[in-house]
Amino acid sequence: MKTFKPALLLPLFALLPATSAMATELRMLASYDQTSAYSREIAQRFIKEVEANDAADISIKLTGPDVVSPFEQLQPVAAGVFQLLYTHAAYHTNTTGVGAAMDAVKVNPEQTRESGLWDLVDEHYQTLGLKLIAIPPLGSSGFQYVLKKPIEGSPGLDGRRLRGSPTYTNVTKGLGGTPVLMSSGDVYSAMDRGVIDGAAWGLNGVKDMGWQEVAGYFSKPTFGQTYNFVLMNLNAFNSLSPEEQKVLLDQGRQLETEIAPVMDKLAIDEWKSLEAAGMQPTEFSPEDASRLDALVTDGIWQLGIDKSPEAVTAMRKLAIEKNLTTVSE
Repeated sequence: MKTFKPALLLPLFALLPATSAMATELRMLASYDQTSAYSREIAQRFIKEVEANDAADISIKLTGPDVVSPFEQLQPVAAGVFQLLYTHAAYHTNTTGVGAAMDAVKVNPEQTRESGLWDLVDEHYQTLGLKLIAIPPLGSSGFQYVLKKPIEGSPGLDGRRLRGSPTYTNVTKGLGGTPVLMSSGDVYSAMDRGVIDGAAWGLNGVKDMGWQEVAGYFSKPTFGQTYNFVLMNLNAFNSLSPEEQKVLLDQGRQLETEIAPVMDKLAIDEWKSLEAAGMQPTEFSPEDASRLDALVTDGIWQLGIDKSPEAVTAMRKLAIEKNLTTVSE
């Protein structure tokens, strides 16, 4: 990773053109390589839809994690070095737990907005100098494990070292495993060298990263749900014309409502490709399978509360009231 030196860079929102007759150029920092499924299908989809919208003349240049590590990207966007950020909120839990807590919320974009939950998250990020543009779900289900060896018995991850972000800590521990905080870019070599026994991940992108070359299994059933975020530097957003703001927010809302079926189909297609490459599904025992959703959801809420107690407690209360989360018995 290149070292980020914010003092050497000017806030790019200050360079936005002063006249509406000129195209507005924005830079988006992303936590995923541009060839990955999440970047290709979500970030690049959003960019294309914004640039194709005739209501405003906006162009967006996408920059990946080779410039700034995913775990360090929130600050340069909040500082205005980049105007936009496409990320998973687990990468910035050192700053806030609010975004990561969204992974405890059931996938229902319209109800998330109508309930007031979306606005609550937006208000919190604005205190950090960021404007919420979209919370796109990565499918109707969220997670799986990619494993070197099949699951045998219960707890199914007993004795294994497994890559994950903070999102996965509770479910990995609850099933007997040891979580290892690691960027996705380091997983291939770590599995290949036997440093880890597998990785917790979403339902897309395993093939893109070549993990089928170093792991033989993907777990079933899938569990939980997960979201990415499109955030914008608040000053940069406020400097846009009302028409430009509307385009970004409208396309963000459209992205939220249209993307889950796209990602679901990609996941199915990817599992077929992985099986063709020699990988096999491996099943958690019924006892473990019945605990997966509660383990991951409880862990995510607690992670959020530990980091941002007041805001995430309010989120959880609202999500329970609106039947937007799984609550342990």
